[in-house]
Amino acid sequence: MIDDFIAEEMEYFQPMLQRQSLATDVDRQAWRNETVEQRIERISLETFGLCNGIVRHGLFKGMRLSINTWWGKADLGSQCLGLYEKQILEFISLNGPYDTFLDIGAADGYYAIGMLHSQMAKRSICFEISKKGQASIKENWALNKRIGKLEVHGEANKATLSKTASKLSGKSLVLIDIEGAEFALLTPKIIAMLKQCEIIIEIHNWVEGFQSKYKELLTNLDKHYEINILKNAAQHTESIPLLRSYTDENRLLVASERRPCLMRFLHLKPR
Repeated sequence: MIDDFIAEEMEYFQPMLQRQSLATDVDRQAWRNETVEQRIERISLETFGLCNGIVRHGLFKGMRLSINTWWGKADLGSQCLGLYEKQILEFISLNGPYDTFLDIGAADGYYAIGMLHSQMAKRSICFEISKKGQASIKENWALNKRIGKLEVHGEANKATLSKTASKLSGKSLVLIDIEGAEFALLTPKIIAMLKQCEIIIEIHNWVEGFQSKYKELLTNLDKHYEINILKNAAQHTESIPLLRSYTDENRLLVASERRPCLMRFLHLKPR
């Protein structure tokens, strides 16, 4: 019936027409003059608002996120859509749950709180060097009714990790994302300290002396771990109804993680 088809088409275009009606000439002029960085944050915050600050898709669905971020507001939109570092979420979904999740470089606590919220871990232990980041983690935990067990610590080093190692019994997952400091942190002694855990590391290739440092790290990891590459996951933004009224560019920008290149994530499995 053509009437049914027309009704469906009107429903499909409704969000586009609503967006068009709300955009003023002043808005359009401002959008033309904004930088890419400003546009990414604007689209991220708009998406965050449309989701009411709640993750709507993926493993952490239902988790609340605070707008008072330390690491940055530009990731909030993709986090609410379940697109942020999707390859890690898919890995956890397939391989969890875990007894303990150790998050080194925890930022605002997206993973630490998400693991507790999704019941993919009973305990989250965070290391975050920034005081503002530590406060943000606790705020996000409070937003989610302080579910599970959470510990928040400062800098991860040999002394602090040795105190934590005894808590990593059973099935544990470690996530390391410390902007290039992984080469200094992961000494042979610390690698041995964590050898019973599965580990995911983001490798940052812009550090000085990267090639020699990476070769040394891989050689040391190989003594205790089977080293695998965590493949990137496709982010199909066109399948998300909430983004239907976004321009092509804005759909891609809300999913962008703004990385300088195609990054490498390693999955380390104990031998």
